[in-house]
Amino acid sequence: MRAHRLLALLLLGALVPLAACGTDDGAAPFDPADPNPSATAPPTTTPTVPTLPDAAPADASSAPDASPPSPDASRDAAIDATQPDGSKPDAAPPTPDAGPSPLCLAATPGAYCGNDMMRDADPKVLYQCPGANRAPTSSTPCANGCVVAPAGTADTCAAPATTGTYRLPWRAGTSMRLTQDCNDSCCADHVGDARYAWDFANGGGFPIVAVRGGTVTHLKMNSTRGCGTSSCVNDTNLVVVDHGDGTHATYLHLQGGTLGPGVTCGGTVTRGQVLGTAGTTGWSTGIHLHLQVSRVHAGAPRCECGPTGQGCAANTVPWANFWSSAAYPTVAVSFDEWAAASTCGNRRMAMPPSQN
Repeated sequence: MRAHRLLALLLLGALVPLAACGTDDGAAPFDPADPNPSATAPPTTTPTVPTLPDAAPADASSAPDASPPSPDASRDAAIDATQPDGSKPDAAPPTPDAGPSPLCLAATPGAYCGNDMMRDADPKVLYQCPGANRAPTSSTPCANGCVVAPAGTADTCAAPATTGTYRLPWRAGTSMRLTQDCNDSCCADHVGDARYAWDFANGGGFPIVAVRGGTVTHLKMNSTRGCGTSSCVNDTNLVVVDHGDGTHATYLHLQGGTLGPGVTCGGTVTRGQVLGTAGTTGWSTGIHLHLQVSRVHAGAPRCECGPTGQGCAANTVPWANFWSSAAYPTVAVSFDEWAAASTCGNRRMAMPPSQN
């Protein structure tokens, strides 16, 4: 029995070293049958990453932006900003309201300035009207303003200013004399504010032509009376032509009823166009033309005697609307044929030939 125990102990002692030769690190055991034994690396173990505490979860908005900031960030912010009332600014300013359309008020069809029988219209535009309470059929902007004519006469655009040159007021081939000079000491009418005025005569009634083109603004042609005293001063016939540059020419003493073809108050005339015939109406002792150029009376009434100069009393002249004064004096002029016109020297002379 003791022998058996001894044998068991011996066997146990032999097995202990064999157990120690076994692998416990995961390596493959040596195989004596393998002709090319090789060592096998132990498996790689991934280390455990410690986790963040759950008390403060990550916020995506707090992470730094990886993209560079926009150079227009401040501008974009300003554009996107709301208005004080909470509304967004408009992308473009609103289109202004064009306003009401022009409306014709006159029953008679024709041409009307925007301030003559029109509503919601531009006073510097000439409208063609088909009748009352209807829209105009066309409109023409007037670069030099629109001239309102008397009732029954079509309105017109003012004539443009001419080149500024003057020609003598009679036709070519007509002989003429200067009978009273500018600033003449003989009398009391071509002096002071009216100093730049001239009287021309040739012994008969000669056609008077425009020294410059423009718009007829004052016209009277219904008188047949004249005399050598101031009692006849309001009996004169006259034509006044606005040159469009702040000056107008006044032609006095015309023979009644001799208005030139196509001449109407409110209408335009060209340089050289016949205005009428020289006469002796008003304060006058013989047939002649009195001519002067003076400043236009701003805002004064026009065409007081109607489109043909027949619509007022024969002994009435609206002097205050066109005649020279301290505020509207005569101006020196030079004619193409007579450069020394405004020299003013009490001259009595034969005039040079007209080119008009």
